[in-house]
Amino acid sequence: MCAPRQPITPGYSEIRVSVSSLSGYSRALYSNWLWHRSLHLVIDAGEGLALALGTNVFSPNVVAITHGHSDHVLGLPGLAGARRFGKGAPDKPWTVVYPSGSAGVEAIRSMISDMWKGVTFPITWVPMTPGARYRLSSTRDIEAFSVTHVAAEVTFGYRVLETRRRLKPAHAQLSPADIERVARQHGRDHVMEEFAHVAFAHSGDAMPIDPELIRNADLLVHDATFLGAAERREPIHATTEEVLDLARQAAVRSLVMNHLSIRYDRESAIAKIRQQVAASGFGGDAWLLDEATFIRL
Repeated sequence: MCAPRQPITPGYSEIRVSVSSLSGYSRALYSNWLWHRSLHLVIDAGEGLALALGTNVFSPNVVAITHGHSDHVLGLPGLAGARRFGKGAPDKPWTVVYPSGSAGVEAIRSMISDMWKGVTFPITWVPMTPGARYRLSSTRDIEAFSVTHVAAEVTFGYRVLETRRRLKPAHAQLSPADIERVARQHGRDHVMEEFAHVAFAHSGDAMPIDPELIRNADLLVHDATFLGAAERREPIHATTEEVLDLARQAAVRSLVMNHLSIRYDRESAIAKIRQQVAASGFGGDAWLLDEATFIRL
């Protein structure tokens, strides 16, 4: 991993962990990864991932790769080596889900095999297609969806769908006492229904995603490379303004923007993003992941 820049001037409400379960690193073109501890899930695997995880290197069960660019996959060999040869649980199985046909991921897979010939790694490689799901737990699945990035590299976002229960719309006008009466007469399933709630979503490198994919999501992590559309030469990365509007439309509870271009002076960029947040109408928590620091906006 490249050496970090000088710390941002104190006073930006910087913390190392956002919304309690996240840690990560994001520097566009260099390294990108995100560790969601409560889901035992890593999104992308840029350089430095294994080193940053440290004693938690055996904790992730699934690594979901958004696309095969180097800043998103070069940490996979280090993670594989640390888990296979480190002290702890070297035989613990883990899974890599990735876009089917990704040349970058397949190259990394071959690299791991070539580096340690004759070594068996407890990795299951699962190629994904849009809409495909992989079971994370008894109540959670991770689902792949297509996003707009560079045409030559198949790129996905991911969302974690959690099975929850809610009152059926037909009973929405009943009082709590009447709901209990109906439930006793006909059973809980008569008044309740299961639905898939978006507990977490990650865009990868992308233009703004469809707000319906993340409607009422608890947490969205989204590419926000540029401060404004005029600075974007190709439609392959989102702007901070677009992402804030997306989060507002989708009624997301918490937003983490990442992948901010290294072209920007951080102090002035953060001041501008804070102005954008104030003007956006987004009512949830807003953060920027810049290198290893979560900055509250």
